[in-house]
Amino acid sequence: MDAETLEQARNGDSAAMERVLGEVAPAVHRFGMRMCRQRDDADEVLQDTLLAIAQNLPSFEGRSSLTSWVFTLARTACARRRRGLKNRPFASADDAPEPEDPAPTPEDAAMAQDLSARVNAAILRLPESLREVLELRDVEGLPAAEAASALGITVEALKSRLHRARGALREALRPMLESGTASAPSCPDVVTALSKKLEGELDEADCAEMERHVASCPACTGACDTLRQALSMCRASGRGPVAPAVQARVRAAVAAWVAQRA
Repeated sequence: MDAETLEQARNGDSAAMERVLGEVAPAVHRFGMRMCRQRDDADEVLQDTLLAIAQNLPSFEGRSSLTSWVFTLARTACARRRRGLKNRPFASADDAPEPEDPAPTPEDAAMAQDLSARVNAAILRLPESLREVLELRDVEGLPAAEAASALGITVEALKSRLHRARGALREALRPMLESGTASAPSCPDVVTALSKKLEGELDEADCAEMERHVASCPACTGACDTLRQALSMCRASGRGPVAPAVQARVRAAVAAWVAQRA
């Protein structure tokens, strides 16, 4: 988001506000889908969040990044919606957002679609505290500090949850992507080690030791490859086009904001 557009929106420019809301809307909707697990509720979360942004942007002081502030508002909207969702059926993976399809062949497309459905289903089954860190860090790509700010936790707590979430994601995909070879009892926890490496927590010596072990252990190679594929699919799911329904919600939020100001 460029500073000029943001400042114009803060000063009441409706066109600039629509651009701001349009830029953040897809990520807010994805977050609502994963956290509420129902499309209707995700739509309501989107509209509530966009309206909250429009109403409060003039008083936003920039103490946190705009992105972390937006996700804080989205998380609050999700929490309000989830209070009445305890008895609802679990959402199908078919309701989760689909990633872009980069596959050059029908066979690869079918495999990617299957993997996408499994990744989405695995994310939806995670506990809320793990689901939200994975969504912010690996789907939306927020820096660790911004994701932690949006969730109101420390960076250390975020990384701890993230390692557990990534491990659970890999475990859910293991039957599909890994051979029957099991890690030996003496094998290190390479999935957590790889996650720490991605977060810059693994020093050079530990990183080299992990890479030497993985190179000599087919089971651990498979475990790391599974996690890498899962995280790649997470990132892909955050780059899809803006759906017409999302665009309509943006227009509705702008219209509501303009009506309130009038």
